[in-house]
Amino acid sequence: MKRRIHLFAASAAVLAFGGNAIAATFTFTTPTKPLPAVPGSGLTGQLWTNVNPNTDTLAQAQAIISGGFATANFLSSTVDYPSGPAGSTGTSATYAQVLDATATATLDNPAVLPDDVLNTVMRFAGFFGVQNPNEVWTFHIPSDDGSAVDIQGTRILNNDGIHGFGGPSTTVEFTNPGLYAVDVLFFESQQTQWGLELRGGLGGATPTTAIGERLYNLIDFAEPDDPRLDTIRPSVPLPGTLPLLVAGVCGLFAVSRRRAGR
Repeated sequence: MKRRIHLFAASAAVLAFGGNAIAATFTFTTPTKPLPAVPGSGLTGQLWTNVNPNTDTLAQAQAIISGGFATANFLSSTVDYPSGPAGSTGTSATYAQVLDATATATLDNPAVLPDDVLNTVMRFAGFFGVQNPNEVWTFHIPSDDGSAVDIQGTRILNNDGIHGFGGPSTTVEFTNPGLYAVDVLFFESQQTQWGLELRGGLGGATPTTAIGERLYNLIDFAEPDDPRLDTIRPSVPLPGTLPLLVAGVCGLFAVSRRRAGR
């Protein structure tokens, strides 16, 4: 009887403690940046299409990401692809079919829309916003095929390899409010099914993909020296601005020559 009383008392203490009662597998104490005054709108989504069909591991996918510019970039208001209730879809589906309206409207290279989703690598980069001290989150990353979640460079979820739709969960405590760097990696190289979701739940809530207000995109919120920006191709000047650009460069060159001749 005493044992039952002790267990009940412990359970009551856990419930009274609220979200912090969850035992966190990972703890992060120092945010990358302060929390902005505005809510987040999602992560920067990136596509590398028609990659090597033998890309079967996260290490190979990361090598592709590190090797050059993304084929396309977009705003991913929620990491839920294919968009909608279905967890996965066939690899013959095109990006026009699996991306949501926000992603399609912000896509900087619409030429990828007819591409099918087979043999692709994706990354979703930016920041996770923590509003209060000692928030404890449960994260879940189901995918088909491999995926991973990194926070502040630490891999908190590893769902590597070739497999059907599914994946692990973990718990993370954030000691201080602010923005924490987050990256979601994904690859697909085997014909059959394709899908990816990032789910999160605060303080014991069931993880859901509807966490867009906690996600801040890379392009708008990263510092200029953030190395993740190196995968985004610099914007090409509009045709009407090229003469001004050339004139400006020539002017700078002339000034430097005059100074050199003094």
